[in-house]
Amino acid sequence: MTQIRTPQPNSKYYLPKEVFLTTIHYCRQYPYWIEELEALTDACKGIAYDKDRVQSSNDYDSTSALGMKRATMSRKIDLVRDTAKQVAGNQYKWLILGCCYGKVYYQLRQDGIPFGKNLYYAWRRRFYYELSQKI
Repeated sequence: MTQIRTPQPNSKYYLPKEVFLTTIHYCRQYPYWIEELEALTDACKGIAYDKDRVQSSNDYDSTSALGMKRATMSRKIDLVRDTAKQVAGNQYKWLILGCCYGKVYYQLRQDGIPFGKNLYYAWRRRFYYELSQKI
């Protein structure tokens, strides 16, 4: 993980260190949630012993378990994405790349970020603050 400085106590978006680190690590799980949501598609998880028989448990509903897992992943993804949209408007994808995928500003600059470093860091501070309030 890249070195990210915690907000100072006199900052507008100050967070205690533990809350700040919790928010950062919550964001860093975003790519895994996307992968997991794409992978959770098959609700038929029976164990085939031969061609004619499939054993499954009567008290476990795999379809509802899959639906609950997908709903949880979607809610987390939407929370991060909606907070980024709230902070940066239609430029939210740059916040997602920086905060969730760990790209630093010079990497985003190579990818073509359309605004300056000061605005990006201001948005990033606000994003972490807003997200910490919603978690």
